[in-house]
This record gives sequence, C-alpha cells and structure tokens, in this order.
Amino acid sequence: MASTLSCGGPGDDDLTVFAASSLTDVLPDLAEAFQEQTGTTITTVFGGSNHLAAQLNDGAAADVFLTADVRLLEQVTTVNRSVSFASNRLVVAVPEGNPAGVSSLADLSRPDLRVVVCDEAVPCGASTSEMGVTIEADSREISVRAVLSRLAMGEADVGVVYATDVTAEPGVEPAWNQLESCPCVTYTAGARTYWALPFLTFLASPPAQEILAGHGFSTRTPG
Repeated sequence: MASTLSCGGPGDDDLTVFAASSLTDVLPDLAEAFQEQTGTTITTVFGGSNHLAAQLNDGAAADVFLTADVRLLEQVTTVNRSVSFASNRLVVAVPEGNPAGVSSLADLSRPDLRVVVCDEAVPCGASTSEMGVTIEADSREISVRAVLSRLAMGEADVGVVYATDVTAEPGVEPAWNQLESCPCVTYTAGARTYWALPFLTFLASPPAQEILAGHGFSTRTPG
C-alpha cells in the first residue's frame, strides 16, 4: 500500500520511503513534521521488511528504507549511511476482552486456541521465536499488521505483535500486564540516495524522537 503526503506546493522535492509495516501509524506524523521543516513531501510504502528488501532488489525505486532488521540493509544498495532511531518490544495480545482467557506465555502452546504469529522470515517472527516457548501456530503471517488485523477481527484467540500495535488498535489488548523486556527489534534507516540523508538526520532529532515516543516506541535503542 502506498500513500502520499503532499501538502506542499508544486515543485517541492519528494522522497519515497519504504517502511516496515509496524511503522504504519507513526510514519505519517514523522513525514508531516519533516515536511514542515523542509518542504519535502514523503511517499510511503509499507510492508514486511523482508518483502520490501526483495522489491528493492528487484528494482523498486525508493530513497529511504526503514527496516526492523538491520541485516537487510546489507542486501540492498545504500549510500553507506544508516541511523538506528527507535526500538519496539513484543507483546502477547488478544482481542478486546480476552474472550479465551489467555494469561501466560504457555497459552501460546495450547492446541485448542487459535494462535497467530508472524512468519519467522520477517523480523517480528524471528523475534517471536526467541520468546522461549513452543508455539502451536494456526497461521504465520507475512507482517505484524496482518497478525494485528486477525486479532482485531476476532479471527484468532491470541497472537504476538509489537507494543505499539496494541496501543494503536482499540480492538486488541495485552493478554496480561507484561513487563517491558525483550525480545525487541531496532528500527534502522538506510539512505538509498544522497538527497535522502537529511531525512535520516531528522529521524534522530529531538522532534522526531518525541513523535516516536508518543506512539509508544522506545527511543533508547538497544546496543
């Protein structure tokens, strides 16, 4: 899915940003703030980090790649500059009201529950595999937003998403009060054109960090 924020006038510069799907809610606010500072509009394309990297390698045009897996930056062409700008943590989530009574990690192993998680090929799935529990998954989705959607529509009893997803989706809630701990992912921005470098600088700036924190991201990136 692609969307364009184009409040500026004709002739303004434009950047295309490929972004991990878990940034869907925060990136429009970041783009708006960047445009207010610079006059540059942002076109956004969201998806699983691995799928976006594959599109870039197949020739898709983008100025910036925001990924939840820094290793993917080694697979796509960049101008040799990257910025880690936020992190996120996993949460065991359920539909609003927790109708299945999920109360612990062990419930992810229950064969009587409809369990949905990310595929291990994408960052949220790779992190889910580090949770220390055998997961009896009924479905493994290509992005965390797909997991969130199935929970919100009541098509699953329990799933694993990011903390920011639970904040953004009123039809989904944490299964119990979970401590702020890892597994975590760190978001890294890679510039694919030199004129995209100011956007990377912006992501690490106090205004951008404040926006990220307001959406529930940690701005104290691990490592």
